[in-house]
Amino acid sequence: MNLSRIRVITRKEWLDMRKNKMVLGMMFLLPLVMVAMILGTAAAFRYAPEQVSDPLVPDGTPGLPPALAEMDTEDRTLALLNDQYMFYLLIIPVSLPVYIASYSIIGEKETRSLEPILATPISTSELLIGKILGAVLPAIVAAWVSYLLTAVGIYFLASRPVFLYLIRPIWTIGMLIHSPLFALISGAGGVIASSRVNDPRAAQQISALLLVPLIGASLLVLMGRVYLDTSTLLWVTPIIIALNAGILWLTVRIFQRETILTRWR
Repeated sequence: MNLSRIRVITRKEWLDMRKNKMVLGMMFLLPLVMVAMILGTAAAFRYAPEQVSDPLVPDGTPGLPPALAEMDTEDRTLALLNDQYMFYLLIIPVSLPVYIASYSIIGEKETRSLEPILATPISTSELLIGKILGAVLPAIVAAWVSYLLTAVGIYFLASRPVFLYLIRPIWTIGMLIHSPLFALISGAGGVIASSRVNDPRAAQQISALLLVPLIGASLLVLMGRVYLDTSTLLWVTPIIIALNAGILWLTVRIFQRETILTRWR
């Protein structure tokens, strides 16, 4: 594994990305929309004149975490909404890489630059890892910056208990660890699809499948059926790591370097 070759491929992906205004627009628009939605909700709670009802999680609910039980109705509702919104922030590292990676191989085909690359001494693993990192690293940075901006905004717009509930370890550590893991799954999935089909739209449809469990989990949190804690983080993380290892192995395994060019002719 030659790291310098991987860096060259990653840098090439970023240079190609700069030429695609639609991709650049998505990289800025999606995080801004997510952060604005979260902070807009917090501002509405702060400045809304009416009292907020708490029908989903009434006082005295058995098993209610102490941090939530000690909050008043308004803060508790906002804290639960923020937990749901954190799942939406994870849409950033899931959606952006597959959107970028779906063009990684197909784009090389359209510009007729893949054959010269395959003729170089670069290995299949180095080529694909470089392309995956080119799609994944910008998405990871966007997710981290979005979480930081969200935390800063909540600090000024919400109460201290709501802020502390947002930055508890389940999300602070989770964003640092799970954002890259989700991004790697998405990026590898996009590269797989891009190497097997000729239509980038088919590759982008993979992201919809990855969003389903995130949205489902967020709804369970909002309804008070699930309360996230550190133990949840501990048993979920190894599963996601194993899934990453499997999909990265599969990406290299099914690339079919010897026949990929002939399938397009």
